[in-house]
Amino acid sequence: MTELRIILAVIGAIILAIIYYLGTREKKPEDDSIESKIEPGFDNSSSLRNANELPKKSDNITIDQAHEEHKEEQKQSADNKIVTLFLHAKDGQQFDWHLIQSAADQVGLEFGEDNLYYRFKGFGETKELIFMVANMLKPGVFQPDMRTTGLVLIMTLPGVMPALDMWDSMFPVGERIAKILGGKLTDENHHIFSRQRIAAMRDEMREFDQHQSQL
Repeated sequence: MTELRIILAVIGAIILAIIYYLGTREKKPEDDSIESKIEPGFDNSSSLRNANELPKKSDNITIDQAHEEHKEEQKQSADNKIVTLFLHAKDGQQFDWHLIQSAADQVGLEFGEDNLYYRFKGFGETKELIFMVANMLKPGVFQPDMRTTGLVLIMTLPGVMPALDMWDSMFPVGERIAKILGGKLTDENHHIFSRQRIAAMRDEMREFDQHQSQL
């Protein structure tokens, strides 16, 4: 159980750091939309070096070692993925803390000590994280009597189950919360989920699972 708490603390710290960093980036004066407060998606590829960028030689390693490190970074970026769903309040409205609590209880989310919501596989000391839910606005946590313009559901791959199973666990929860709160569920680009988009996401999860099976 101690190891699980450490893992959740690390994940929570990373997510909160990302939300805080993105929220403090310079904004255009005329940009007061939701998109000015959040990132379209927590895609870890944006922080990686370009695939065509030459590896830089550090002081204590050879150029061959730098090349090997660069190839390993590329491999890790291909083997890991962050999937996000955004739940927006209707224009000019916000989600009330008490309604968020009620919705989370109805879909079986667990409120963590770090003030984030979680969905686990299993129970007790053997439970494993499937996905988490954060406040869309910095610093990303939920506080009593707060109001927010949106939520973000986040899962990291590979995870405790095949990617498709994890998607099939997270997406219905997002849909259910959206219905309860009267919000709008979108992908990382803030596009509404059409049947075609849902099918495309499921295909993407299958491709990820297939790639993982070949490693």
